[in-house]
Amino acid sequence: MKTISLTDEAYLRLREWKKADGESFSHVVLRLVPERGTLGQMAEDVTRLSPLTRKGFKVMEETVHWGRDPNRNREPWTT
Repeated sequence: MKTISLTDEAYLRLREWKKADGESFSHVVLRLVPERGTLGQMAEDVTRLSPLTRKGFKVMEETVHWGRDPNRNREPWTT
């Protein structure tokens, strides 16, 4: 057993992934965080995740749009 520190924001985000009040944070981490490995292993692990909620879908969609912004990836000293 180890003690870790989380910011309030990180704690709240982790708490949202709990399926039941009795589920431990250790169980949540083991269920959601894949072991380091190959891309194939990661793809297999992703198939075991719960379906996205509306909120989760919105966050995913906003993240994709953020990543596609050409100005975000431009080096400030080369423009």
